[in-house]
Amino acid sequence: MEPEPLTFFTPDGDRVTWEVEAEPDHDPFERRLTLVVQGAKIVQRRVPRAEGRDRDHLYELLENEARMGARLLTRLRRAYPVELPRLMGYSLDEEEPFVLLSDYRGEPVTRFAGALLIAEQRALQASLFRAVRILSACDIVHRRIDPGTVRWDGTAVQLTDLSHATLAGSRRLRLGEAPYAAPEQRAGTGRAATADDLWSAGMVIYRTVTGREVADRPDLSAAPALQPIHDVFSGQPPSALEVLDRLREPDPMRSIPAEPDLRLEEGRVAFDRAHEAKRETEAEPPPAVTRIEQVPQEQPRKWWARWLPLAVLAALVVVVWMVIR
Repeated sequence: MEPEPLTFFTPDGDRVTWEVEAEPDHDPFERRLTLVVQGAKIVQRRVPRAEGRDRDHLYELLENEARMGARLLTRLRRAYPVELPRLMGYSLDEEEPFVLLSDYRGEPVTRFAGALLIAEQRALQASLFRAVRILSACDIVHRRIDPGTVRWDGTAVQLTDLSHATLAGSRRLRLGEAPYAAPEQRAGTGRAATADDLWSAGMVIYRTVTGREVADRPDLSAAPALQPIHDVFSGQPPSALEVLDRLREPDPMRSIPAEPDLRLEEGRVAFDRAHEAKRETEAEPPPAVTRIEQVPQEQPRKWWARWLPLAVLAALVVVVWMVIR
């Protein structure tokens, strides 16, 4: 592997260049990089030129990944949770734009379906619902929690791919497929909510713990380890915090600083401003012109014009008097 320079913007908004070595590509949208100086691994998510030419929406997804990553950094600061990948940088104005993330941990949960021990099943549930709780505290709905975006390293999960994430309360779009996407999300009705992610997380846990696929709501009666999530598929699901309480897990937000990092906030604002400017397609309308109509002023009447009617009346009186005389 030959080192190559990689220039990008950090989440703080600084422009930097790192020397990296790239591992052989296995996925056109992702590649693993090694920092030459530190030896640390990072992940580069990108839109190849050939793919972006015919699928313009891929650029929007990549920008959304960067925007949500910046939001998480601003909110979570230095106590960043292991359950979420950390945004390292981005470069979105290139011919092949990219974002940089901390290296992935573990393997996709599909490799562990039906093979986890009781203690691991409990740890899997606690860790995945920790991730959902942290996202909900940041007003983010992931919307794509499925076996392809959840990884497991034997101790904790890592929830990847924020490209489809949105803010809680935004209009739902039709997204995902059964059984992992919630019915309301598949239908595109109402507003995005943490309940969407709870449904998806519950389905991933069911699939991983039991090794079985289902078409709709699963039957948890034969799985004692899954009783804490028995109602996440109901019409009135609990909150992620309530599920954690049933698992006897503390609220992860208690240990995460709530005060914002001003430098990160400035970087996120700068990113949002650049994004909006890039998407601006309509020029501002010209200022309205108020047309002032000139009202003609009344001209002063001449002196004889004021006496003319009286003179005519007097003449008529004289004529009548002469006739009747």
